[in-house]
Amino acid sequence: VTNIFWFALVPILAIFLLKSGREFAESGINVLRLRPRRRMFLKATLRDINDMAAHFIRAQVLLAALSLPVYTVVLVISGLQYGLFLGLFAGALEFVPLVGPLVAAIAILGVAFVTGFPYIWVLMVFLIAWRVVQDYVNSPRLMHRSVKLHPFAVIIAVLAGGEIGGILGVFLSIPVAATLQIVRASVRE
Repeated sequence: VTNIFWFALVPILAIFLLKSGREFAESGINVLRLRPRRRMFLKATLRDINDMAAHFIRAQVLLAALSLPVYTVVLVISGLQYGLFLGLFAGALEFVPLVGPLVAAIAILGVAFVTGFPYIWVLMVFLIAWRVVQDYVNSPRLMHRSVKLHPFAVIIAVLAGGEIGGILGVFLSIPVAATLQIVRASVRE
């Protein structure tokens, strides 16, 4: 509950950064008085970071877009009370890595328990199976293609980010790991 602020703020900031990231970077570089060679290095690195962040946000939106109909169809067909609302809610929360799906699962199982849904175990099996598909198939493949991180690095980054920075750390962990990879590659050149 104390971190609910981040659930709303992080996606909003992500959209603005996606839309205006290049302009922000350009303005920041112009404020600095750098030699032409360092300016070019910084511009190229920030351009790569901005592209990576855009790919990451798109991948998160795609994961949420995949989850929204899956959750909604399964919950409505199962006959769970408020299934349509819970499906839309769970699909939207998929945008926030790790924590969003956990909150969604707690909400779904909580409503199932409170309303006396007779097949809670079926919902648990579905939630576990969908998490396995999302976390170990869809997400690593999307992140590997779009953010150029190895699937194992994605999993480690999310776990480390959650441990270090909570919800914000979970969301920022993949972009930070990819940024470190970009800076390392830029320095080598």
